[in-house]
Amino acid sequence: MNDAVLAGVPRLLDDLQKLLETHDHADILFLVGREETAFYAHRLLLNARCKTATFLKRAVLPGSSTQTIRLPNHKPDNFKTALIYLYTGKVLLDDQNVFEMWTLCQDLNLEELRLFCEDHITRSLNVDNACALLASALVKEDQLTLRNNTSGPSFVERCVHFIGDNASECFQTSGFLRLSKDALIRLVSSDHLALEEVEIWRAVLNWARHQANVSQSNTQMWNEDERQRVCQSLGGVINHVRLLLIDSQVFAEEVEPTGAVPMEVSLERYRLAALPAKFREQQQQQQQHQLPQQQQQQPISHEDKRLQPRVPTKAFANSQILNRDRVSLQNVLNQWYSSTASTTLSSVTWKLVFRASQYDFSASEFHRICDGLAPLYIIILGPKGEVCGGFTDVPWTLPPASQPVVSNKGRYIASDRAFLFNLVDGHGQVSPRRYDITKKTFGICYHLECGPIFGAGADLYISDQCQANMDSYSNLPHSYDGEDASPDSLMGDYNFSVLEYEVYTPSMK
Repeated sequence: MNDAVLAGVPRLLDDLQKLLETHDHADILFLVGREETAFYAHRLLLNARCKTATFLKRAVLPGSSTQTIRLPNHKPDNFKTALIYLYTGKVLLDDQNVFEMWTLCQDLNLEELRLFCEDHITRSLNVDNACALLASALVKEDQLTLRNNTSGPSFVERCVHFIGDNASECFQTSGFLRLSKDALIRLVSSDHLALEEVEIWRAVLNWARHQANVSQSNTQMWNEDERQRVCQSLGGVINHVRLLLIDSQVFAEEVEPTGAVPMEVSLERYRLAALPAKFREQQQQQQQHQLPQQQQQQPISHEDKRLQPRVPTKAFANSQILNRDRVSLQNVLNQWYSSTASTTLSSVTWKLVFRASQYDFSASEFHRICDGLAPLYIIILGPKGEVCGGFTDVPWTLPPASQPVVSNKGRYIASDRAFLFNLVDGHGQVSPRRYDITKKTFGICYHLECGPIFGAGADLYISDQCQANMDSYSNLPHSYDGEDASPDSLMGDYNFSVLEYEVYTPSMK
């Protein structure tokens, strides 16, 4: 649009700003907050700018030319910001007031400004302001949760996930040090923090020192009063740090000297270091005994949370299957991989190498991109939301002629550690189950005209163009087995179609 056409707009905005400030011809009086700060406005303008605003529908008292509207539950500064927007179109938002402005817009039904608030939250979230936004969101969490009628994550969850992905940077900010204890607990109780546990401990201790006004970082140099203040700050927080995952030497040199660790936790840490397998077995037995009688016959699928490594939300980068409310299942796959590979890493990040929908679900493209890569996770999404798949420690390649022959187009490849799994059933129930290989000669099958195949039979077979046919199937248990294994364990039926599947391999660091 020609600039000349808009030449009068700045003057128009100035005049509207003056109209708001001078109260000329105002016919509405707002009394805002407990102090009833007065704001004057014009019904005609407000009707034009916010037709759905609920406060304009209140009746004018008989014999009065000015309508008085009381808004005791909102701050005057925030209401002034809303009026400026309604008169001039200027959006004056910052990280400190955005959630209060969002609530005000919800109460007064100011739809357009509410959308600006949500856009500000989404677009402005960064390392420097994430902790401040989390603190603000927690203050308003009940209202935000009640009114956020979308199916996506809440504002608090968005902040927690962002900080989890960027924990090493966010934990270095002043906003982190200013977090309330409740906000810090919300963070450190999350499974998704992209830091080793020792770094989480150091960040928490740094926060406690800041809260206690103790500048000395060397615990040996603290006096008794400083030690007590730090311990008081750590109260209620330290039990959310997974101290059992911290290296024994670091635990002895950095954690115990604070005086904040309960004696029983120290003893558990040293028992774990001395006899790790026995300690884990005892913890699982203890969990089993704590279950109701009717559940004690069922095996426990998750070990003591204090022994579970954290997993960043980007552990399986850009997954369109293990996202949103399924993101915690990334932790399950990482635990299974760690136990299978006997790795000492507390968490592994995985790189997406193939997404079937991007290659028209072509089996030949699967082989072109994935052949020769190992280890691999195959994650499959079914039409009813089922999530299942398989893990292989050996690559799909043409093996030596000594391997059993399938046809002239493919052969079986032996595996020692491959397994199949189910994470979510067709009813949306999360119940992770693993089916380990029992006939190791038939670990996976290489066939150029088919997608990934596990086992003879096959225990899991993904067809070419699997999104458009029902040729994929599961003949479990044949070469793989586990609790209640059957052909419908993975996808709810013998034959099935596939909405999507993704292939991941560990990222090289």
